[in-house]
Amino acid sequence: MTDKAKLIQLLHIGKQQLNMDEFSYREMVKRLTNKTSSTKCTIVELHKILHELQQKGAKVKWFAKRSTKPTAYSPATGEVKVKSEIAHKIRAVWIQMGKHGFLRDGSEKALNTYMRKVMNQGKTVLALNVGALKGEEASRFLEILKKWHKRVMLKTLAEKYGCIVSKETSYDKLCLVFQRYQGVV
Repeated sequence: MTDKAKLIQLLHIGKQQLNMDEFSYREMVKRLTNKTSSTKCTIVELHKILHELQQKGAKVKWFAKRSTKPTAYSPATGEVKVKSEIAHKIRAVWIQMGKHGFLRDGSEKALNTYMRKVMNQGKTVLALNVGALKGEEASRFLEILKKWHKRVMLKTLAEKYGCIVSKETSYDKLCLVFQRYQGVV
């Protein structure tokens, strides 16, 4: 089943959960996409409709296929256009978390999925990838990612190595301490 077919299926499940009649559903689709049928919509438009159904209370979730290996690693810094240079730092932190063993999937696709989950809550304009984040949004997401990384590094240092590090330690210093304990530096 293709991603588009799966999304359409999820939309119909959401429609049933909300007890929407066909007319109301089609009006919502038309309002969001200017199209009369979900089969004529693009993947992005289908995600927009799914988001709307979820806002109305539908309990459907989009699950991307999981693989055992990362599907797409982050592109090199100069290879991709970004709206904010902070996106490169976000990718660097994500890659570092993967190298430290804190991620099941360190791919670009997984990063974008996590970013959408965190950043698109309650928004009408959805960011689809890290490169689409503008300055303030990118800074906010970077801080969220760094706090997560810092939290798991502190926990691992305490549990695995018996090393207690102050929570006030800067992110960069904590990364160096963690790498020393792992024998990287």
